[in-house]
Amino acid sequence: MAFVDILDLRKTYDDVVAVDDVSIDVEEGEFVSILGPSGSGKTTMLKSIAGFVEPDDGQIVVAGNDMIGLPPEDRNMGLVFQRLALFPHMSVFDNVAFGLRHRENLSEDELEERVSDILEVVSLPGYEDRSIQNLSGGEQQRVALARVLVLEPDLLLYDEPLSDLDRQLREQMRREIADLHDRLEITSIYVTHNQREALTLSDRVLVLHEGEKIRYAPPSELYQNPQSEFVANFVGDSNFISGDVVRENGRAAFQNDVFSLPLDDPPADPASELLYIRPEDITLDGEDSEDDAYDGTVVSTVHLGSVTEYNVDIEGTEFLVTKLGAPKHDEGDVVSVRFTDYDLIGKGDA
Repeated sequence: MAFVDILDLRKTYDDVVAVDDVSIDVEEGEFVSILGPSGSGKTTMLKSIAGFVEPDDGQIVVAGNDMIGLPPEDRNMGLVFQRLALFPHMSVFDNVAFGLRHRENLSEDELEERVSDILEVVSLPGYEDRSIQNLSGGEQQRVALARVLVLEPDLLLYDEPLSDLDRQLREQMRREIADLHDRLEITSIYVTHNQREALTLSDRVLVLHEGEKIRYAPPSELYQNPQSEFVANFVGDSNFISGDVVRENGRAAFQNDVFSLPLDDPPADPASELLYIRPEDITLDGEDSEDDAYDGTVVSTVHLGSVTEYNVDIEGTEFLVTKLGAPKHDEGDVVSVRFTDYDLIGKGDA
């Protein structure tokens, strides 16, 4: 049995199915993200695990203990909120010690030692007497983490904790959360709508859409083998081409009125006639086309710093192309377009 087992979890609100029979397992020390757009059910699922929402059906088992029916305070879980909910009138010490004072019978010396130790862990040594109002956003985020970690939870839950931070601070805190997990190895479940956070933090990612489990896999598998149109479009960017799988003389190709792309080992009876191509798997060269290239016209060029995004039109079909570095092509340029990697994919969510 895994450290966390969630079996056939279901929650409805009137006629709306928020979580629809979702099952996952989480190994001890694993970092799992729940990823999905707004309304996908990810927050409802997290609140069900934490005990703030009572599911209609299903099981939640942590460390061999059934959590259904237990109040949040009896689950030994730590929850880091999107809104940090720190007490602005209290010092850092009192914020971090707040839960300890209510949950454990510790002397003041023991309290001071526990708080001091955890502030060292979150890189805030000596901050005990500082006012919350005088801290930066990143420092407040660390205090919120310390307040949860000092209680030594069995399971650490994150409810989109970085969504209110600016980009630079969000990237910094994402790295700090990753480093903290590597050091402490606390089993963690992290809710986010941010693909980058989910892919870079997680051992595995659960993708939810309209309350349903679409995919549960390591980040590299999600990206390289999305298995559905929804995942390919939500986890990263993709270009899609509709067409037919044609077999001749022992060879297979994906074809429509414009494109003919060879396929390696396609299924005998593909469930879909849709091809996906990642933007980085498209090359742009000069006007001299090779046999496997198509003439395209650059519709737009956007320089994003480390990469450049191009929109390229090929006979009425527009493709997103990403390349490292500064722009090498301008709007209106005719380019030779080659597809270096692509695959068939299922239409819809499944």
